[in-house]
Amino acid sequence: MPKKLNYIFLLKVLLIEVITTTLTMLLFATVLYFLEGGFQFSPLFASISLGLGCFLASLYASKKIGQKGLLVGSIVGGISFIIITLISLMASKDVFTLNTLFKLIILMLMSFIGGVLGVNLKQNQKYI
Repeated sequence: MPKKLNYIFLLKVLLIEVITTTLTMLLFATVLYFLEGGFQFSPLFASISLGLGCFLASLYASKKIGQKGLLVGSIVGGISFIIITLISLMASKDVFTLNTLFKLIILMLMSFIGGVLGVNLKQNQKYI
């Protein structure tokens, strides 16, 4: 359990998020490729992919830390949102739109849920 700032741990969390997001985007891109006219749903699928990546990264991080899942989830979601917003700023000038607000809500909600679940899921917990 990391007690102080550990850069290797942060890289693992970031790697989990990037891999999960990339795999789900590839899956959604494959589905959209075979559906004719399905490209109108691509922003929604991109937001779902980002949310799933944040969920799994927050789940992993809070499970390793073992406490303060809501805080860990908010940190992971906030850092993810900042990175995505900076990348969007480099790509276009319209960074803060309604879609940006939607992504912020999705990322933070999924990160909160992942953080809380990560703390509460114990591997060898016996109830009886």
